Amino acid sequence: MEPIKENLIQSALEQPSLFSLLYKQGLCTRLEKYENEFETMRHIFELPLQQFLECTSLEWFSSLQKNEDTEFAIKGDAERIRESNELRKQGNQIFTATGEPNILAACRLYNDAIFAALDCKGGEEVALGFANRAMALQTFGYYRQAYDDCVCALQMGYPLEMRHKIITRQAYCADKHKDVEALKRHLSELEGLTLNESFQKQFEELKESLKQLIGHGDDECSTSQKKSKEDDILKTRGSQEIVDTGSDLGRIMKAKYFIPKNEIIFRERAAAFVPLVDAHRICHQCAITGFIPYPCFNCRGRVVYCSLKCQAEHEEIHQYECVGYRFQLFAQAGIKNAHLALRTILDRGGLFSIVDELKTKTTDEEIWQSLTNGGDICENSSSVYTESLRMISHIGTRTIMEITLFALASHLMVVYLEHYTKFFDKLKEYNSKCNWKLMVGTLILRHLGQLNSNAHTLTTLIPKPQYLATTDFYLLNEQIWSKPDHLKRGYLHTFRNYDNVTSVNLPYLSVCNHSCVQSFETKVSGRCVTIFALRDFKPGDEITNNYIPDYRQVMRAARRQRLKSTYNFDCECENCLEPIEDADFNQYHRYRCDNKDCGEIFTPIIPQKRSLNWWQDTDESPSTDITIYCTKCGCKQRLDWYHEIDLLMFKVRQSETRRRLYQIFKSMENVVMGLNGVRSYVAFTLCSEWIKLPYDGIQLNDQDYTELIDMTKYLVEFVKNQSSIISIEYVAAMITLWDMAAIGKYKCSTSESEEMLFALSILPDDTEKIFRNYYKDYIEDI
Repeated sequence: MEPIKENLIQSALEQPSLFSLLYKQGLCTRLEKYENEFETMRHIFELPLQQFLECTSLEWFSSLQKNEDTEFAIKGDAERIRESNELRKQGNQIFTATGEPNILAACRLYNDAIFAALDCKGGEEVALGFANRAMALQTFGYYRQAYDDCVCALQMGYPLEMRHKIITRQAYCADKHKDVEALKRHLSELEGLTLNESFQKQFEELKESLKQLIGHGDDECSTSQKKSKEDDILKTRGSQEIVDTGSDLGRIMKAKYFIPKNEIIFRERAAAFVPLVDAHRICHQCAITGFIPYPCFNCRGRVVYCSLKCQAEHEEIHQYECVGYRFQLFAQAGIKNAHLALRTILDRGGLFSIVDELKTKTTDEEIWQSLTNGGDICENSSSVYTESLRMISHIGTRTIMEITLFALASHLMVVYLEHYTKFFDKLKEYNSKCNWKLMVGTLILRHLGQLNSNAHTLTTLIPKPQYLATTDFYLLNEQIWSKPDHLKRGYLHTFRNYDNVTSVNLPYLSVCNHSCVQSFETKVSGRCVTIFALRDFKPGDEITNNYIPDYRQVMRAARRQRLKSTYNFDCECENCLEPIEDADFNQYHRYRCDNKDCGEIFTPIIPQKRSLNWWQDTDESPSTDITIYCTKCGCKQRLDWYHEIDLLMFKVRQSETRRRLYQIFKSMENVVMGLNGVRSYVAFTLCSEWIKLPYDGIQLNDQDYTELIDMTKYLVEFVKNQSSIISIEYVAAMITLWDMAAIGKYKCSTSESEEMLFALSILPDDTEKIFRNYYKDYIEDI
């Protein structure tokens, strides 16, 4: 393997990290050359190397288990149960408080009580936690979730003598979401129980409600809705075609007929996805971010779902991942792409969708050939898995060291599957002649090579209410909700943050080649993505994707360097071939020289940074170390205005400080030209500080609101110009104006309202509903 710095080696060997394991294994792995994934993994599985790799992998898994169990055992069952009971007691006090009880505050405590008692022996505490949370959710109006909580309470051993309470709640929630069959079933259960006067009255009311539902023919059908979504995805494929160029470009996507700007080009359901950073942020089945959590009890709540339905549907995948989540395998640094490769195989449209077609194959070589380009299954199978198999892989362009590490990571996943799951037992039922460990390792390596350059990182709005950790489930935040899907007045700003939430395999989208000029914008809604055209496409026009931030946000040299190192090609898109380099980028970075004898407008050159965002700290250099010189006269720029802002930010609670900060922002129009990157950064920073003040007990005055609105409008205009209206960035920027309108401090013009409402089409469906409700509740009739 290639030499690595001595201190890095020592650090790696001192801790049981994934890197230290792969480095140790790599020292004993002699991969001379790369032919293909199959031959590479065949080398890995050769004895005695395979025995060494398996032994060291199992030792590493054992160390993860030991560390996790030791950490979890810091609190014993008795302490966890006491904590759960105390949290539930606090929730009861809030729920039964006189006056208007804070339902969601109680609900959040019940939720914490459930998670506190996970993995404890018995289960009654968890059952009581679910029962109480069901009561609170029902009261607030989350009827579907309350129904599922009742199911969990009964499954976890809710006391039999109080079972009628839970069944009554189930019947009530079934009535609210018009589930006739469930309502019938629960009423039938109640008929066999002895009920007191209060519950008997509820029983009679529910019977009457059932008659009305049957009379109106109301009953929900989620199956037809799901089928409709699948049909919609297929229908959008008609406006484009995939063409094999027969050149280095490979397959490309072209428009078959005219596609107007802002229209949908196509939709795609992710073949697989894994969470980034925090596994609690998303439902592991449908990938939505706003939900009440249903944890897996076996992996200590590391995996959560938005409903029991999603949990049941995900079981065919989670049965092979649960143990890994329990001892934090998939939380290890460097494991994400290997995990995504594994998920691509495990998912419903993965390996099991083609195993019937592999029954007739008699050798490992025959199976491999059928799954590669030109093979009968890869080219002709109707399974969506073949879209993943056909994705381009650049693994052959990697160094031998990198390929070795990829292969060892693939082997690690195989060892995990063999020793901690029954995955290979299941595969042998289809074809007992196949060396499934070798084949699965080969497929993981193939997908690793593909996803290392083709995995997509999906970004969405993540609410971050003040003083509530982002790991909390934001639907339970009592500060911001008036009822389900309806925010309180003035709280839309909690949605102004966006972040990367998932790493996703989108094989159809991956067909699109790169261009630094973005031609479409991507809407993320759960695991479904929708592609909107940012320009008109004529028949025959290539539909291209932008793999990195576009030409208005990153300089050409930095873009080309990143594309070369990550994707191994030299970009020759229309912008990279422009004779005047970075003209579109530089327009956001123009300054007036503060030398009174010069005063010329210039764009700085900063050799120590790859961008001109000198105010942002990076690994290359902190912002305090940056010096800017005028390219006209050569004078060093004092940047007094920036340094004064930096000093004043510590005193923003004082009214006179805010006045001075706003004065500096206004005066910047004489120092930085037009829509400028650093001025937009200052606007965003000051707006963020203004918004925080009411949470600290400092009421904003009319001048504060006037300044906040002015800075926000500048920020909105900047983002619209540098990105587009149909973008997460634009929606995040415009949110403050809607809050100002909602509290009566601003009135949106008709054109502004139309533009902002149109921009909401880029949001996830559930988030878009919240935004449109907010507009109708507080802004529409102003």
